[in-house]
Amino acid sequence: MIRMFTAVCLLATTLASAQVELQRPYSSHASHFFFQALNFRSPSNQSRIDYYFQVPYSQLHFIKSGNSYTAQYTITVRLVDRNDNTVVEESWDERAISAGFSETESDKVLSSSQRHFKVMPGTYRLISTMSEKETEGSVTQERGIVARDFASPSVSVSDIMLLLSSSSSGGRLTIIPNIQGNVVSSSDSFPVFYEIYTARPGDSVYATTEIAGVKDVPVYSSSRWIFLPDSVNEVFQNIPKHTLSMNDYRLAVTLRGSADETAAAGTSAVVPFSIHFIDLPPTITDLDKAIEEMMFVASSSTIDSIMAAPDDVTKEKRFLRFWDTYKCRFSQSGRVSMAEYFNRVDYANKNFTHFFPGWKSDRGMVYILFGPPDNVDRRPFNIDVKPYEVWYYYQKDRRFTFLDDSGFGDYKLLNRIWDNNSPLSGMDFTKR
Repeated sequence: MIRMFTAVCLLATTLASAQVELQRPYSSHASHFFFQALNFRSPSNQSRIDYYFQVPYSQLHFIKSGNSYTAQYTITVRLVDRNDNTVVEESWDERAISAGFSETESDKVLSSSQRHFKVMPGTYRLISTMSEKETEGSVTQERGIVARDFASPSVSVSDIMLLLSSSSSGGRLTIIPNIQGNVVSSSDSFPVFYEIYTARPGDSVYATTEIAGVKDVPVYSSSRWIFLPDSVNEVFQNIPKHTLSMNDYRLAVTLRGSADETAAAGTSAVVPFSIHFIDLPPTITDLDKAIEEMMFVASSSTIDSIMAAPDDVTKEKRFLRFWDTYKCRFSQSGRVSMAEYFNRVDYANKNFTHFFPGWKSDRGMVYILFGPPDNVDRRPFNIDVKPYEVWYYYQKDRRFTFLDDSGFGDYKLLNRIWDNNSPLSGMDFTKR
């Protein structure tokens, strides 16, 4: 059985005391690049980490060369064990080429890459760094991964891979992974791929696929017997999603030796994903929450009208209609304003959440309306003065002072946020 992975360019409660970033560029892809690391069994019974990387063209710096545009960057991957020992380190160069300038600014055209690493079972940190040759700048992300021991159990399952598509030609299998984990809502199902390993080829296993939503409440479940003719068995499965609304979910596959689902599970794998409307920026994962978060730019009657839509499709249309018609100073496109606005909401929720969501905090409100400040004066440890911060916006000639009166990181705004009766006056939600 031959398996070939093809990467292609696709067209398709933090701490409240976290420090606010200063002026920085924004796009609908606030994370700069995406990567995924999935765990499979290697022929030697070691764990194999399949690493996938994607970066939007909009995050790269292109140089014109003849009739085309080229961007060059380096990917460095490090795998670090619990003792901070580096067990894998590899770097390689990549090049993205575009025939037209407009494509170089696209968030939907992606430069992709992949690698495979064999490691011993254990817990690791995977550190990914993208370095650009033109700017000499770099961006780093990391996450924890577990390389499982596939040799011990008689039956085991790999990690679950979300797919964009798969095809087979001449005995060669091509699958395109969905690295970002956003499942667009334009179809009634989405494909997944995983492998089942067995020490006894010819056996069967009872597999249960379950989807859980908010607070782990199950919203979908199906079970079937799967025949295992080989020691390594590839499984493709289409997951229906026409009954799933836009939200965050987790998909779990559990294997048992019996159809009695109350029996102890033999092995399982879980993958998070989200249902996402294709026209919305990826920072919006819950449309109802996004509508509520519009309170700084929309009237309560407008919000009520959108929320009163009879179904999710109508609700999305009303939501997009607002942003298509919304005009704020300096903005030429409602959709650009929408992406920037919800990037700021996302940042506020990740950095200013305390007793309530970050977008409802005073610092979150200022950040959403004015963007990242030009300068921040922090005074957190004065003996005779309570902690406070001063945010400066030089181009807007504004200054905002926040006081932590309680001492628990709940900063309150001391001065007025606007100079007239309208919070919408002069708000600029264009890209920076």
